Amino acid sequence: MAKPALAPSFCQVAWVVRDLAAAEKFFIETMGVSRFMCMDNLAAKDTEGTYLGRPGNWVCNLHIAYAGDTQIELIQPVSGASIYQESLDRHGDAVQHVAYWLDDTDYDAAAAHLESSGYPQIQSFRLPILRVGYYDTRRVIGVVTEIIGSTGAGHELRRNLKSGSF
Repeated sequence: MAKPALAPSFCQVAWVVRDLAAAEKFFIETMGVSRFMCMDNLAAKDTEGTYLGRPGNWVCNLHIAYAGDTQIELIQPVSGASIYQESLDRHGDAVQHVAYWLDDTDYDAAAAHLESSGYPQIQSFRLPILRVGYYDTRRVIGVVTEIIGSTGAGHELRRNLKSGSF
């Protein structure tokens, strides 16, 4: 199996924050981000979510916007055990992960590549238009690495987010 080149698919920097409204206000009023798409109360139980290889019990609020070509993601844990709450407990408000946007057909190879390179999956979830896996790259880069496998509908949502048409 050939090693997938993930670097060209870099797309996102994600912060975990205690006060989502304050973080969003900063990016809008200070940094000039136009607006955020909000997914509140995203729950592991509704998304086949896992944490540390077992069914997850986490709930979070997740807001996404674009700054140029880079996706800005703000995550606020609501309840349950998750990489989000773990990060908040250890580091306070901080960058928690970076992400790479892939076509869903490339997801399995990328996931296998990360695992075989020694970076185990910590958490995952699925939405009808994409699947997400978080891999433990903290020992080498200080943050988690996320891969997103997107369907055609997910690619369309991304284009709409980028253009502000959502």
